[in-house]
Amino acid sequence: MPAFRALPYAVCVLALAGVTACSSSSATDGTAAATGVSSTGSVKRLQVSVTGTTVTPAPAQVELPVGSTLELVVTSDHDDELHAHGFDAETEIKAGVPATLRLTATEPGSYEVETHEPALTLLTVAVR
Repeated sequence: MPAFRALPYAVCVLALAGVTACSSSSATDGTAAATGVSSTGSVKRLQVSVTGTTVTPAPAQVELPVGSTLELVVTSDHDDELHAHGFDAETEIKAGVPATLRLTATEPGSYEVETHEPALTLLTVAVR
């Protein structure tokens, strides 16, 4: 990948790791998809959008300390189901309506968060 194309990808990966922000919106009501992670205390918030088979921001790993919570807000262009392995958490997604899934880290490990129809990985949560 040419260096000029790799830079935006690297910035967003760092944003997902909580190092910097790559946000296109500061909306807290979930009406607009942001492309970064925000953090308040021990709660991180990540907004993800799904259009067809495209996940924005691109799937990456999010670091989450034990005892912290990730609030994942997903907006999709189609009805689906959102499932977080290792957290025993899932929720229904209705087309165009933001769905929120709160994941509290209790056990160290690496866990995928995915949709079912189509099967898409939205991110991996690394609990440390």
